[in-house]
Amino acid sequence: MPDEKIKVRDVRNGDWYWVSKVLLDEYGDRLKPIGIAIYNCLASHANQEGFCFPSHKHIAKRIGASISSVQRGIRQLIKLEIIRKSRQRYHNVYYLLKIDRSYRPNSNKTGQSDLHIGQSDRSDQSAGTTNKNLKQDLNKKNYASYRKTGDNLEEMKKVLVDKMSMNGGKKHLRTATDEP
Repeated sequence: MPDEKIKVRDVRNGDWYWVSKVLLDEYGDRLKPIGIAIYNCLASHANQEGFCFPSHKHIAKRIGASISSVQRGIRQLIKLEIIRKSRQRYHNVYYLLKIDRSYRPNSNKTGQSDLHIGQSDRSDQSAGTTNKNLKQDLNKKNYASYRKTGDNLEEMKKVLVDKMSMNGGKKHLRTATDEP
């Protein structure tokens, strides 16, 4: 039937949503079909700011899965830092996070342009501070301050012992280094 016209999809009417190729390329093998379906369902509900709040029951019904499968899939999406979840009043709010291509050895960067509007290549970002780095720095600072406090405590004990010994040695305060 060569006379029949072919209908091609028209994305101008807004009846579509955007999902990065990186989702399949980088996370597809870990997410499995349920995780990918959950992400697509969330993306279809997301507003311009990238968040939505469908219930687990609604997502399960839309993708044809059980509620427990949806809960497991959402936990995995959160663990992989693809989405973030918060609680507002009586429902969960899901934020679709920006996902970039990682620098894994099997990452396919040559020959394809995987960078989309709103996404940037990680090579143009400085090392900067991440939450993990900030936590490590904070732990180092806290440890250093505890050490300083301990050193100061020993110094204060020595000053106190010296001061008391100037009073004719009437009272002697033992330090941790003194023999019993």
